[in-house]
Amino acid sequence: MKRSLLLTFAAILLLPLGLVAQEEGADEAPAPLSEVWIVVPKAGMDAEFAAAAAAEVAAQAEAGSSREWQAYRPVIGYKLNVVQYRSCCYDWADVDVANAEDAELGLNDSWNENVDQYVEHYHHYFERTDWENSHWPDEGTSGPYFGVTSWSIKQGSGPASGQAKDKMSQLAINDGWASADNNWLWLSRIGGKPTLAIVSSYDNYADMEPPEQSFFEYASEKLGAEEAGAMFSDFGNGFKDSDYTVWVYDEDLSAPDDGD
Repeated sequence: MKRSLLLTFAAILLLPLGLVAQEEGADEAPAPLSEVWIVVPKAGMDAEFAAAAAAEVAAQAEAGSSREWQAYRPVIGYKLNVVQYRSCCYDWADVDVANAEDAELGLNDSWNENVDQYVEHYHHYFERTDWENSHWPDEGTSGPYFGVTSWSIKQGSGPASGQAKDKMSQLAINDGWASADNNWLWLSRIGGKPTLAIVSSYDNYADMEPPEQSFFEYASEKLGAEEAGAMFSDFGNGFKDSDYTVWVYDEDLSAPDDGD
């Protein structure tokens, strides 16, 4: 388990989900919440779903929706017949405003009328971004590939795992590991099973090659092997399993870019 976590963490801290961007020159991080829908098309109806969803997202943008939904499909992982829709960045009060706008424009009814017939089922979550311990470019990143490692949080594990995550992140940010080409984003799921995830982006498959020096080796140089090993053990002890999925941005199913 420890070796698996070391290799996983080394792999995910390689390169910079989504077109998340912080306004250039802003003193404050973006709002922390992203709304996430996982949509599972009916068997044999992927093409029908894709055509209807693409038309619906374009129609909603034309109707004046202020939400920018970005769509992703998995290309590496366990279940590939899903589409993930994401929209950020919100505070909880912003969610009320967005929902009121959806109702006013009739967007939910429109989706149900035009797309829902091709959908088997949905999953709906929010995710909270830990901006303080993430290292993400101000202008965001377009991927188009996004590697996501998710850990299932062990109930009753205590604070040590989260403290180790913060310690790793601050070590990377403050002691030279973080760079323009070495970015990551921490996400905590709200809803369903408690989950922690880290995201890194890639231009292509070649970018997924692990670095010559792992993060554990780097941390051992900075902290000493004993302290680094204890830090990674504390992190791993907070979880019962992990999963890795690579998603690719699907421009056809995403809200049209307004150029802003």
